[in-house]
Amino acid sequence: MVNIQSFIILLFLIITSSTFATSYANPNIKFKEANTFYADGKYSEAVEIYNELIKDDYLSPEIYYNLGNAHFKLNEIPSAILNYERALKLKPDYEDAIFNLKQANFRTIDKVERLPELFIGSAYKNLVVSKTAETWAYFTIGLLAVALFMFISYLLTSIIIVKKTGFYGGLLFLLFGLFCWFMASENQKLVNQSAEAIIFTETVIIKSEPNANSQKLFTLHEGTKVNVLEKSSSWVKIKLPNGNVGWLGAKDLEVI
Repeated sequence: MVNIQSFIILLFLIITSSTFATSYANPNIKFKEANTFYADGKYSEAVEIYNELIKDDYLSPEIYYNLGNAHFKLNEIPSAILNYERALKLKPDYEDAIFNLKQANFRTIDKVERLPELFIGSAYKNLVVSKTAETWAYFTIGLLAVALFMFISYLLTSIIIVKKTGFYGGLLFLLFGLFCWFMASENQKLVNQSAEAIIFTETVIIKSEPNANSQKLFTLHEGTKVNVLEKSSSWVKIKLPNGNVGWLGAKDLEVI
């Protein structure tokens, strides 16, 4: 009798613990828990859970955005900027992240002026990065599918108006599809060529060469975004929007 009772209790504990573990492992549940901590003003606890989700490869613009908000509330501006930027990498048109990133950048010291750029070049770049490469690819697939359908209708029908619509409509959707494919390719190329990072050291001296004894060029402060040009052991070569170039320690920044 005792053995049966022990077996039932053990089975109950296994089932309940398994159910609890499964439910807690659900990223949506953990995400809601982190949001609850944030709403209650427990920002450090929220940061911990958001980071756990990211560590487990549950990546989404919402997680990065909320993590950025929690860091902002803790006055950890570099971390806030980093996570807003990461949210925008996944969702370039994320308006809340764009707005909060501007608010965080107001709290930084360095106000780097961007070199003037031709309007056409700037407009083209903005168009390329307005969507992710994945989104452009989805557009490509959808448009090419419509083009294929219209070409098939052109081949199978004998009705003149339908044939004309199928042929010219197919050409139009084919061109749009090829355009989106080109945008996806350009977006991916731009992302690969322009690695960006955020300065995390409160004050860092930028050097002319990758060694501590080289000439001091200028000083940067935490929260500033830079382009990463090259890496050499424990040093990183960076470029600012105003064209200034120099070296700093790899430990002084975090890649977006």
